[in-house]
Amino acid sequence: MDVFRIELLAAKEEAAQMNTRPRLISGGGDGTGSFAIFIVFLALRADASREEDGLCDSGNGFIWTDEEMEKSFPAIAQMPLGSANDFGNILGWGQKYPGDPACCGGREGSKGQLTRWIQAVISPSSPVVNFDMWGILPAPGTEKCDFKLAELTGKRGSSPKEVVEGKKQLVLKEAGKPVPFFICLYFTCGFGAYMVGRFQINRRKTPLRNRLEYTRQAVGIVTEPTPPQLNLRCNGVKIDCEGKAYFPPRRHLGVKGRAYREVGFYNINWQAHALHGADRASLGARLCSSRKPVMFNDGLLDMMRWRFTSIIKNPGLRLQTDKKKDMLLNFAGGEGKGLFFQWDGEARFAFSPSGKDFNIFIRKVLTIPVVIGPYHDRNLTGPIENGQPVKFEVFGETPEEKNIVRRRLLANVNGELDKELNASAEEIQAAKLKLKRASK
Repeated sequence: MDVFRIELLAAKEEAAQMNTRPRLISGGGDGTGSFAIFIVFLALRADASREEDGLCDSGNGFIWTDEEMEKSFPAIAQMPLGSANDFGNILGWGQKYPGDPACCGGREGSKGQLTRWIQAVISPSSPVVNFDMWGILPAPGTEKCDFKLAELTGKRGSSPKEVVEGKKQLVLKEAGKPVPFFICLYFTCGFGAYMVGRFQINRRKTPLRNRLEYTRQAVGIVTEPTPPQLNLRCNGVKIDCEGKAYFPPRRHLGVKGRAYREVGFYNINWQAHALHGADRASLGARLCSSRKPVMFNDGLLDMMRWRFTSIIKNPGLRLQTDKKKDMLLNFAGGEGKGLFFQWDGEARFAFSPSGKDFNIFIRKVLTIPVVIGPYHDRNLTGPIENGQPVKFEVFGETPEEKNIVRRRLLANVNGELDKELNASAEEIQAAKLKLKRASK
Protein backbone atom coordinates (compact mmCIF):
# COMPACT_ATOMS: atom_id res chain seq x y z
CA MET A 1 0.00 0.00 0.00
CA ASP A 2 2.91 2.36 0.69
CA VAL A 3 4.32 1.72 -2.78
CA PHE A 4 0.93 2.35 -4.37
CA ARG A 5 0.57 5.58 -2.38
CA ILE A 6 4.00 6.79 -3.51
CA GLU A 7 3.12 6.12 -7.14
CA LEU A 8 -0.28 7.79 -6.74
CA LEU A 9 1.34 10.92 -5.31
CA ALA A 10 3.87 10.95 -8.13
CA ALA A 11 1.10 10.55 -10.73
CA LYS A 12 -0.76 13.46 -9.11
CA GLU A 13 2.25 15.77 -9.52
CA GLU A 14 3.07 14.62 -13.04
CA ALA A 15 -0.55 15.00 -14.17
CA ALA A 16 -0.68 18.52 -12.70
CA GLN A 17 2.37 19.48 -14.78
CA MET A 18 0.61 18.09 -17.88
CA ASN A 19 -2.61 19.93 -16.99
CA THR A 20 -4.55 16.68 -16.93
CA ARG A 21 -5.81 14.13 -14.39
CA PRO A 22 -4.12 10.90 -13.26
CA ARG A 23 -5.48 7.64 -14.72
CA LEU A 24 -6.05 4.40 -12.83
CA ILE A 25 -6.35 1.26 -14.95
CA SER A 26 -8.61 -1.29 -13.27
CA GLY A 27 -8.34 -4.78 -14.74
CA GLY A 28 -11.02 -7.31 -13.85
CA GLY A 29 -14.75 -7.91 -13.73
CA ASP A 30 -17.56 -5.55 -12.85
CA GLY A 31 -16.79 -5.52 -9.14
CA THR A 32 -13.16 -4.57 -9.71
CA GLY A 33 -13.98 -0.95 -10.54
CA SER A 34 -15.47 -0.22 -7.13
CA PHE A 35 -12.65 -2.24 -5.50
CA ALA A 36 -10.07 -0.06 -7.27
CA ILE A 37 -11.82 3.05 -5.96
CA PHE A 38 -11.80 1.55 -2.47
CA ILE A 39 -8.04 0.98 -2.76
CA VAL A 40 -7.47 4.63 -3.67
CA PHE A 41 -9.34 5.72 -0.55
CA LEU A 42 -7.43 3.17 1.51
CA ALA A 43 -4.10 4.50 0.22
CA LEU A 44 -5.09 8.09 0.99
CA ARG A 45 -6.44 7.37 4.48
CA ALA A 46 -4.81 9.47 7.19
CA ASP A 47 -2.92 7.69 9.98
CA ALA A 48 -2.14 9.64 13.14
CA SER A 49 0.56 7.12 14.09
CA ARG A 50 2.46 7.83 10.86
CA GLU A 51 2.29 11.58 10.52
CA GLU A 52 6.07 11.69 10.02
CA ASP A 53 5.53 9.60 6.87
CA GLY A 54 3.17 12.20 5.40
CA LEU A 55 -0.08 10.59 6.52
CA CYS A 56 -1.41 13.67 8.32
CA ASP A 57 -5.18 14.24 8.34
CA SER A 58 -6.05 17.15 6.05
CA GLY A 59 -9.32 17.62 7.95
CA ASN A 60 -11.49 15.07 6.14
CA GLY A 61 -9.89 11.80 7.30
CA PHE A 62 -7.57 11.62 4.26
CA ILE A 63 -4.15 13.02 3.42
CA TRP A 64 -5.52 14.95 0.44
CA THR A 65 -7.75 17.96 1.02
CA ASP A 66 -11.20 18.15 -0.53
CA GLU A 67 -9.73 20.45 -3.20
CA GLU A 68 -6.97 17.96 -4.02
CA MET A 69 -9.53 15.15 -4.21
CA GLU A 70 -11.68 17.20 -6.57
CA LYS A 71 -8.83 17.95 -8.98
CA SER A 72 -6.59 14.89 -8.70
CA PHE A 73 -8.70 11.85 -7.82
CA PRO A 74 -7.69 9.48 -10.63
CA ALA A 75 -10.01 8.80 -13.55
CA ILE A 76 -10.95 5.12 -13.77
CA ALA A 77 -10.33 3.16 -16.99
CA GLN A 78 -11.97 -0.27 -16.70
CA MET A 79 -10.20 -3.10 -18.56
CA PRO A 80 -12.75 -5.88 -19.33
CA LEU A 81 -11.21 -9.02 -17.83
CA GLY A 82 -14.26 -10.56 -16.12
CA SER A 83 -17.18 -12.73 -17.18
CA ALA A 84 -19.75 -10.00 -17.88
CA ASN A 85 -17.74 -6.77 -18.24
CA ASP A 86 -20.79 -4.50 -18.21
CA PHE A 87 -18.76 -1.66 -16.66
CA GLY A 88 -15.92 -1.78 -19.19
CA ASN A 89 -18.32 -2.13 -22.10
CA ILE A 90 -20.55 0.83 -21.22
CA LEU A 91 -17.46 3.05 -20.82
CA GLY A 92 -16.25 2.09 -24.29
CA TRP A 93 -13.51 -0.45 -23.57
CA GLY A 94 -15.23 -3.44 -25.13
CA GLN A 95 -16.86 -6.64 -23.90
CA LYS A 96 -13.64 -8.67 -23.90
CA TYR A 97 -10.02 -8.25 -23.02
CA PRO A 98 -8.57 -5.95 -25.71
CA GLY A 99 -6.39 -8.00 -28.00
CA ASP A 100 -7.81 -11.34 -26.89
CA PRO A 101 -6.43 -13.88 -29.43
CA ALA A 102 -9.87 -15.49 -29.63
CA CYS A 103 -11.27 -12.37 -31.27
CA CYS A 104 -8.18 -10.81 -32.84
CA GLY A 105 -6.60 -13.59 -34.87
CA GLY A 106 -3.53 -14.71 -33.01
CA ARG A 107 -0.63 -13.28 -31.06
CA GLU A 108 0.32 -10.49 -33.49
CA GLY A 109 -3.25 -9.26 -33.66
CA SER A 110 -3.45 -9.49 -29.90
CA LYS A 111 -0.34 -7.39 -29.45
CA GLY A 112 -1.59 -4.72 -31.81
CA GLN A 113 -5.00 -4.48 -30.18
CA LEU A 114 -3.51 -4.23 -26.70
CA THR A 115 -1.04 -1.54 -27.81
CA ARG A 116 -3.82 0.60 -29.27
CA TRP A 117 -5.92 0.06 -26.12
CA ILE A 118 -3.13 1.22 -23.81
CA GLN A 119 -2.47 4.22 -26.05
CA ALA A 120 -6.13 5.21 -25.73
CA VAL A 121 -6.04 4.81 -21.94
CA ILE A 122 -3.06 7.09 -21.39
CA SER A 123 -3.78 9.62 -24.13
CA PRO A 124 -4.69 13.05 -22.70
CA SER A 125 -7.13 13.40 -25.60
CA SER A 126 -9.29 10.47 -24.44
CA PRO A 127 -12.52 11.89 -22.98
CA VAL A 128 -12.94 11.98 -19.20
CA VAL A 129 -16.48 12.46 -17.87
CA ASN A 130 -18.37 12.33 -14.58
CA PHE A 131 -19.88 9.10 -13.28
CA ASP A 132 -22.47 8.71 -10.49
CA MET A 133 -21.66 6.37 -7.63
CA TRP A 134 -24.48 5.14 -5.40
CA GLY A 135 -24.19 3.83 -1.87
CA ILE A 136 -26.01 1.74 0.72
CA LEU A 137 -26.59 3.95 3.77
CA PRO A 138 -28.57 3.69 7.01
CA ALA A 139 -32.21 4.62 6.50
CA PRO A 140 -32.92 8.32 7.12
CA GLY A 141 -33.03 9.11 10.81
CA THR A 142 -30.96 6.08 11.83
CA GLU A 143 -27.26 5.57 12.58
CA LYS A 144 -26.75 1.99 11.37
CA CYS A 145 -28.29 -0.43 8.91
CA ASP A 146 -30.87 -2.75 10.51
CA PHE A 147 -30.11 -5.85 8.41
CA LYS A 148 -27.36 -8.46 8.33
CA LEU A 149 -25.75 -10.30 5.43
CA ALA A 150 -24.85 -13.90 4.71
CA GLU A 151 -23.80 -15.79 1.59
CA LEU A 152 -25.40 -18.76 -0.10
CA THR A 153 -23.36 -21.95 0.01
CA GLY A 154 -23.79 -25.54 -1.11
CA LYS A 155 -22.40 -28.08 -3.53
CA ARG A 156 -21.61 -27.13 -7.10
CA GLY A 157 -24.30 -28.23 -9.49
CA SER A 158 -27.73 -27.41 -10.84
CA SER A 159 -29.08 -26.64 -7.36
CA PRO A 160 -27.32 -25.61 -4.12
CA LYS A 161 -30.15 -26.82 -1.89
CA GLU A 162 -29.51 -29.39 0.79
CA VAL A 163 -31.96 -31.70 2.54
CA VAL A 164 -32.32 -30.39 6.09
CA GLU A 165 -35.00 -31.79 8.40
CA GLY A 166 -36.52 -33.67 5.48
CA LYS A 167 -36.86 -30.56 3.26
CA LYS A 168 -34.74 -29.06 0.50
CA GLN A 169 -33.51 -25.77 1.94
CA LEU A 170 -30.95 -23.05 1.36
CA VAL A 171 -27.83 -23.21 3.49
CA LEU A 172 -25.90 -20.04 4.31
CA LYS A 173 -22.40 -19.18 5.43
CA GLU A 174 -20.80 -16.11 6.94
CA ALA A 175 -20.32 -13.42 4.27
CA GLY A 176 -16.88 -12.43 3.08
CA LYS A 177 -15.60 -9.42 1.20
CA PRO A 178 -16.56 -7.23 -0.50
CA VAL A 179 -18.94 -5.56 1.93
CA PRO A 180 -21.58 -3.68 -0.05
CA PHE A 181 -21.31 0.09 -0.01
CA PHE A 182 -20.42 1.42 -3.47
CA ILE A 183 -22.80 0.65 -6.33
CA CYS A 184 -21.50 1.47 -9.80
CA LEU A 185 -23.77 -0.42 -12.17
CA TYR A 186 -27.05 -1.75 -10.79
CA PHE A 187 -28.87 -3.08 -7.75
CA THR A 188 -31.73 -5.57 -7.79
CA CYS A 189 -33.50 -8.00 -5.50
CA GLY A 190 -35.46 -11.08 -6.52
CA PHE A 191 -34.95 -13.56 -9.36
CA GLY A 192 -31.69 -12.21 -10.78
CA ALA A 193 -30.11 -11.73 -7.37
CA TYR A 194 -30.94 -15.31 -6.35
CA MET A 195 -29.52 -16.50 -9.68
CA VAL A 196 -26.26 -14.60 -9.07
CA GLY A 197 -26.02 -16.13 -5.59
CA ARG A 198 -26.30 -19.63 -7.09
CA PHE A 199 -23.90 -18.75 -9.90
CA GLN A 200 -21.21 -17.67 -7.43
CA ILE A 201 -20.97 -21.28 -6.25
CA ASN A 202 -20.59 -22.49 -9.84
CA ARG A 203 -18.38 -19.84 -11.44
CA ARG A 204 -16.58 -21.06 -14.59
CA LYS A 205 -13.31 -20.12 -16.29
CA THR A 206 -14.60 -18.64 -19.56
CA PRO A 207 -17.31 -16.06 -20.37
CA LEU A 208 -19.21 -18.53 -22.58
CA ARG A 209 -19.34 -21.21 -19.89
CA ASN A 210 -20.37 -18.59 -17.34
CA ARG A 211 -23.32 -17.53 -19.52
CA LEU A 212 -24.38 -21.15 -19.86
CA GLU A 213 -24.16 -21.52 -16.09
CA TYR A 214 -26.39 -18.48 -15.58
CA THR A 215 -28.94 -20.13 -17.90
CA ARG A 216 -28.78 -23.41 -15.97
CA GLN A 217 -29.35 -21.66 -12.64
CA ALA A 218 -32.21 -19.57 -14.07
CA VAL A 219 -33.99 -22.71 -15.29
CA GLY A 220 -33.51 -24.27 -11.86
CA ILE A 221 -35.07 -21.32 -10.06
CA VAL A 222 -38.13 -21.33 -12.31
CA THR A 223 -38.73 -25.08 -12.12
CA GLU A 224 -37.97 -25.69 -8.41
CA PRO A 225 -40.29 -24.94 -5.50
CA THR A 226 -39.53 -21.70 -3.63
CA PRO A 227 -37.25 -22.57 -0.68
CA PRO A 228 -38.66 -21.83 2.80
CA GLN A 229 -36.04 -19.11 3.39
CA LEU A 230 -37.52 -16.95 0.60
CA ASN A 231 -40.88 -15.39 -0.10
CA LEU A 232 -42.58 -16.13 -3.39
CA ARG A 233 -41.04 -13.81 -5.99
CA CYS A 234 -40.95 -10.23 -4.58
CA ASN A 235 -43.64 -10.73 -1.95
CA GLY A 236 -42.91 -8.72 1.19
CA VAL A 237 -40.88 -6.08 -0.67
CA LYS A 238 -42.02 -2.46 -0.63
CA ILE A 239 -40.05 0.43 -2.13
CA ASP A 240 -40.45 4.16 -1.71
CA CYS A 241 -38.59 6.66 -3.89
CA GLU A 242 -38.25 10.29 -2.84
CA GLY A 243 -40.70 9.56 -0.03
CA LYS A 244 -43.44 8.25 -2.34
CA ALA A 245 -44.65 4.70 -2.98
CA TYR A 246 -43.04 3.05 -6.01
CA PHE A 247 -43.32 -0.72 -5.59
CA PRO A 248 -45.51 -2.66 -5.82
CA PRO A 249 -47.28 -0.37 -8.28
CA ARG A 250 -50.80 0.51 -7.15
CA ARG A 251 -50.09 -1.03 -3.76
CA HIS A 252 -52.77 1.21 -2.28
CA LEU A 253 -55.17 -1.00 -4.25
CA GLY A 254 -53.74 -4.16 -2.72
CA VAL A 255 -51.25 -5.16 -5.45
CA LYS A 256 -48.59 -7.48 -3.97
CA GLY A 257 -44.93 -7.94 -4.86
CA ARG A 258 -45.51 -11.62 -5.65
CA ALA A 259 -46.62 -10.58 -9.13
CA TYR A 260 -43.07 -9.43 -9.95
CA ARG A 261 -39.84 -11.35 -10.39
CA GLU A 262 -37.40 -8.52 -9.73
CA VAL A 263 -37.18 -4.88 -8.71
CA GLY A 264 -34.26 -2.48 -8.39
CA PHE A 265 -32.43 0.12 -10.44
CA TYR A 266 -29.85 0.65 -13.17
CA ASN A 267 -27.05 3.21 -13.18
CA ILE A 268 -25.72 2.02 -16.54
CA ASN A 269 -27.69 1.02 -19.62
CA TRP A 270 -26.30 -2.49 -19.92
CA GLN A 271 -26.69 -5.71 -17.93
CA ALA A 272 -25.42 -9.16 -18.81
CA HIS A 273 -25.13 -8.39 -22.54
CA ALA A 274 -28.92 -8.29 -22.75
CA LEU A 275 -30.96 -5.92 -20.56
CA HIS A 276 -31.28 -2.18 -21.10
CA GLY A 277 -33.59 0.55 -19.84
CA ALA A 278 -35.40 3.63 -21.14
CA ASP A 279 -37.89 6.12 -19.74
CA ARG A 280 -41.40 4.79 -19.16
CA ALA A 281 -43.73 5.58 -22.05
CA SER A 282 -46.92 4.46 -23.76
CA LEU A 283 -46.88 1.44 -26.06
CA GLY A 284 -46.95 3.67 -29.11
CA ALA A 285 -43.96 5.64 -27.92
CA ARG A 286 -42.10 2.44 -27.06
CA LEU A 287 -42.64 1.14 -30.58
CA CYS A 288 -42.30 4.28 -32.66
CA SER A 289 -39.99 6.78 -30.95
CA SER A 290 -36.73 7.03 -29.10
CA ARG A 291 -36.74 7.38 -25.33
CA LYS A 292 -34.21 8.72 -22.89
CA PRO A 293 -31.95 5.81 -21.86
CA VAL A 294 -30.42 5.01 -18.52
CA MET A 295 -27.63 7.57 -18.02
CA PHE A 296 -24.71 7.20 -15.63
CA ASN A 297 -24.13 10.88 -14.89
CA ASP A 298 -27.53 12.53 -14.63
CA GLY A 299 -27.65 12.27 -10.82
CA LEU A 300 -30.64 9.92 -10.96
CA LEU A 301 -31.06 6.18 -10.57
CA ASP A 302 -33.35 4.42 -13.04
CA MET A 303 -35.85 2.30 -11.14
CA MET A 304 -37.22 -0.80 -12.86
CA ARG A 305 -39.49 -3.72 -12.06
CA TRP A 306 -40.29 -6.70 -14.23
CA ARG A 307 -42.03 -10.01 -14.60
CA PHE A 308 -41.76 -12.47 -17.46
CA THR A 309 -44.69 -10.85 -19.26
CA SER A 310 -42.78 -7.55 -19.28
CA ILE A 311 -40.67 -8.88 -22.15
CA ILE A 312 -43.85 -9.20 -24.23
CA LYS A 313 -45.36 -5.90 -23.12
CA ASN A 314 -42.23 -3.78 -23.71
CA PRO A 315 -41.66 -5.55 -26.18
CA GLY A 316 -38.13 -6.91 -25.89
CA LEU A 317 -35.35 -6.58 -23.31
CA ARG A 318 -35.41 -2.78 -22.99
CA LEU A 319 -37.17 -2.34 -19.66
CA GLN A 320 -39.27 0.65 -18.68
CA THR A 321 -37.48 2.78 -16.08
CA ASP A 322 -38.36 5.68 -13.81
CA LYS A 323 -35.73 8.29 -12.85
CA LYS A 324 -35.54 8.86 -9.08
CA LYS A 325 -33.17 10.39 -6.53
CA ASP A 326 -33.19 7.57 -3.99
CA MET A 327 -34.63 4.19 -3.04
CA LEU A 328 -35.83 2.93 0.35
CA LEU A 329 -36.55 -0.81 0.29
CA ASN A 330 -38.52 -2.38 3.14
CA PHE A 331 -38.70 -6.15 3.53
CA ALA A 332 -41.27 -7.91 5.72
CA GLY A 333 -40.65 -11.63 5.74
CA GLY A 334 -40.74 -12.73 9.32
CA GLU A 335 -38.58 -15.19 11.20
CA GLY A 336 -36.39 -17.48 9.13
CA LYS A 337 -36.74 -15.48 5.91
CA GLY A 338 -34.76 -12.93 3.97
CA LEU A 339 -34.10 -11.83 0.41
CA PHE A 340 -31.26 -11.96 -2.05
CA PHE A 341 -29.95 -8.73 -3.52
CA GLN A 342 -27.15 -8.23 -6.00
CA TRP A 343 -25.06 -5.18 -6.73
CA ASP A 344 -22.67 -5.03 -9.70
CA GLY A 345 -22.91 -8.80 -10.10
CA GLU A 346 -22.18 -9.74 -6.47
CA ALA A 347 -24.95 -11.37 -4.40
CA ARG A 348 -25.77 -11.44 -0.67
CA PHE A 349 -28.64 -12.74 1.45
CA ALA A 350 -30.11 -9.98 3.67
CA PHE A 351 -32.12 -10.73 6.81
CA SER A 352 -32.97 -9.56 10.30
CA PRO A 353 -31.67 -11.75 13.16
CA SER A 354 -34.83 -10.92 15.11
CA GLY A 355 -37.18 -11.56 12.20
CA LYS A 356 -38.32 -7.91 12.15
CA ASP A 357 -38.83 -5.79 9.03
CA PHE A 358 -35.62 -4.21 7.72
CA ASN A 359 -34.69 -1.42 5.33
CA ILE A 360 -32.10 -0.91 2.59
CA PHE A 361 -31.59 2.76 1.70
CA ILE A 362 -29.64 3.83 -1.40
CA ARG A 363 -28.80 7.28 -2.73
CA LYS A 364 -26.00 8.98 -4.64
CA VAL A 365 -22.78 9.25 -2.61
CA LEU A 366 -19.99 10.25 -5.02
CA THR A 367 -19.20 11.75 -8.39
CA ILE A 368 -16.06 10.20 -9.84
CA PRO A 369 -14.18 10.76 -13.13
CA VAL A 370 -14.01 7.91 -15.67
CA VAL A 371 -12.11 7.54 -18.95
CA ILE A 372 -14.19 6.88 -22.07
CA GLY A 373 -12.79 4.31 -24.49
CA PRO A 374 -12.77 4.10 -28.29
CA TYR A 375 -15.77 1.73 -28.48
CA HIS A 376 -18.18 3.99 -26.62
CA ASP A 377 -21.76 3.76 -27.97
CA ARG A 378 -23.87 6.90 -27.55
CA ASN A 379 -26.98 4.94 -28.44
CA LEU A 380 -26.56 3.14 -25.10
CA THR A 381 -25.44 6.02 -22.89
CA GLY A 382 -27.06 9.08 -24.35
CA PRO A 383 -25.01 12.29 -24.22
CA ILE A 384 -22.22 11.86 -21.68
CA GLU A 385 -21.18 15.52 -21.55
CA ASN A 386 -23.56 16.78 -18.88
CA GLY A 387 -22.34 20.38 -18.84
CA GLN A 388 -20.70 19.98 -15.44
CA PRO A 389 -16.95 20.22 -14.81
CA VAL A 390 -15.27 16.85 -14.46
CA LYS A 391 -14.40 16.32 -10.82
CA PHE A 392 -14.47 14.09 -7.79
CA GLU A 393 -17.15 15.02 -5.27
CA VAL A 394 -18.68 13.68 -2.08
CA PHE A 395 -22.38 14.09 -2.84
CA GLY A 396 -25.21 15.34 -0.68
CA GLU A 397 -27.90 17.97 -1.06
CA THR A 398 -27.07 19.38 2.39
CA PRO A 399 -23.86 19.61 4.44
CA GLU A 400 -25.19 16.94 6.80
CA GLU A 401 -25.92 14.55 3.91
CA LYS A 402 -22.33 15.00 2.74
CA ASN A 403 -21.05 14.33 6.25
CA ILE A 404 -23.08 11.11 6.39
CA VAL A 405 -21.30 9.93 3.25
CA ARG A 406 -17.89 10.92 4.62
CA ARG A 407 -18.49 9.01 7.84
CA ARG A 408 -19.68 5.97 5.90
CA LEU A 409 -16.71 6.17 3.56
CA LEU A 410 -14.25 6.25 6.46
CA ALA A 411 -16.10 3.39 8.17
CA ASN A 412 -15.69 1.40 4.95
CA VAL A 413 -11.92 1.90 4.63
CA ASN A 414 -11.46 1.32 8.37
CA GLY A 415 -13.19 -2.06 8.17
CA GLU A 416 -16.08 -1.02 10.40
CA LEU A 417 -18.77 -1.91 7.85
CA ASP A 418 -17.65 -5.54 7.95
CA LYS A 419 -18.70 -5.75 11.59
CA GLU A 420 -21.91 -3.79 11.06
CA LEU A 421 -23.23 -5.68 8.03
CA ASN A 422 -21.75 -9.19 7.95
CA ALA A 423 -23.65 -11.57 10.20
CA SER A 424 -21.91 -13.84 12.66
CA ALA A 425 -22.67 -17.54 12.80
CA GLU A 426 -24.68 -16.91 15.95
CA GLU A 427 -26.81 -14.23 14.23
CA ILE A 428 -27.53 -16.53 11.30
CA GLN A 429 -28.68 -19.26 13.67
CA ALA A 430 -30.69 -16.79 15.77
CA ALA A 431 -32.68 -15.95 12.64
CA LYS A 432 -33.65 -19.63 12.32
CA LEU A 433 -31.63 -19.92 9.11
CA LYS A 434 -29.57 -22.94 8.10
CA LEU A 435 -25.86 -22.38 8.68
CA LYS A 436 -22.81 -24.15 7.29
CA ARG A 437 -19.81 -23.40 9.47
CA ALA A 438 -16.41 -22.92 7.88
CA SER A 439 -14.16 -25.93 8.29
CA LYS A 440 -11.12 -25.36 10.47
